[in-house]
Amino acid sequence: MKIKINGIEKVFQNEKTLDELVREELNGNGSDGIAVAKNYKVIHRQNWNETKVNENDEIEIVTAVQGG
Repeated sequence: MKIKINGIEKVFQNEKTLDELVREELNGNGSDGIAVAKNYKVIHRQNWNETKVNENDEIEIVTAVQGG
C-alpha cells in the first residue's frame, strides 16, 4: 500500500490505523503536540485509532514547536 507522508511516498505491507502510522513515524515517541491531517482534513486525536489509512492517502504529521 502506497501512502504519502509529509510529501514522501512510502510503501507499507499491512493495513494500518492513523494511530499506528503516527507511532511508527515518531519511532514510538509520544504524540503530544502533534496534529495529523488525512487528505487535507485534520483528524482529531480521539479518532486516530479508528481511522484507517488507505492506498494513496496523503498524511501530514505536524509537530508544534515553541519559539518566537
